[in-house]
Amino acid sequence: MMAVAYPINRAEREAVANYLGTKTEEAKLPASAYCAANVAILAGSVSDSWSGWSPSASNARYQPTAHAGLTSGQVPRLKLKWALGYPGDVTAFAAPTIVNGTLFVGSASGAVEAVDAKSGCIHWVYQADGPVRAAILPVKNGSATSLVFTDLIGWGYALDAKNGKLIWKKRIEEHEAARLTGSPAALDGVVYIPAASWEETRSLNPEYACCTFRGSVSALRAGDGSVLWKAYTIDRAAEKTGKNSVGAQQWGPSGAPVWSAPTVDTKRGLLYVATATIIPFQPPLRATL
Repeated sequence: MMAVAYPINRAEREAVANYLGTKTEEAKLPASAYCAANVAILAGSVSDSWSGWSPSASNARYQPTAHAGLTSGQVPRLKLKWALGYPGDVTAFAAPTIVNGTLFVGSASGAVEAVDAKSGCIHWVYQADGPVRAAILPVKNGSATSLVFTDLIGWGYALDAKNGKLIWKKRIEEHEAARLTGSPAALDGVVYIPAASWEETRSLNPEYACCTFRGSVSALRAGDGSVLWKAYTIDRAAEKTGKNSVGAQQWGPSGAPVWSAPTVDTKRGLLYVATATIIPFQPPLRATL
């Protein structure tokens, strides 16, 4: 069932659920959840930021004291200021991003929200086609800021940070088992998006024709989503290798999905990624804008 249902988008899932079950109205955010007109978006301090998976290009996920505004002695005295819920969701697994005092986060239902970090009120909501698991990456686009993120069914998106309007939407990986879990990285107007898949779990079924997915990193122009290059972690496409004991067609080579955010090495002009299979993989930053 998972192999059938997972690749379809939100609207298609709703259509199937309504056909098989009882149609009910989708839970909606109350009007009181939205920010008042006098609460400006992206109006906080530059120091009130956490850019994507990590606040710096080192990918260390470390926030200096000066930016954090918090000491270890203050941690025991922290109290809850506000809480944010996702109507209809039963899990939330996306790491939040903060840009100038505005928090951007995705949900398991694919709802991407812009939230005021001080009050918790919501500026806007964008509905993606699939679950959003990875941290959203802010990328400068002229004087504006684009929010680049992916979903768990293979799509990449860029939104205008101020209003949530779609700038571009691109299919990152065509394989039907694609799963995008790693946050994008960016350098000089190019975003690097890693790809993984569900085939690791599907291979447990002896009747599954395993396996054809190859991990990859795609380089896209941040401005329009056009693809500059795509590098695979497996150097050639899978071919038929025979059949297993139950007669299922087998394929190879395959695998080496990229589950996590890439790290950009500007000094050496390299991009480092970790794969589920231990192999050396350092694609050069060879994009030409």
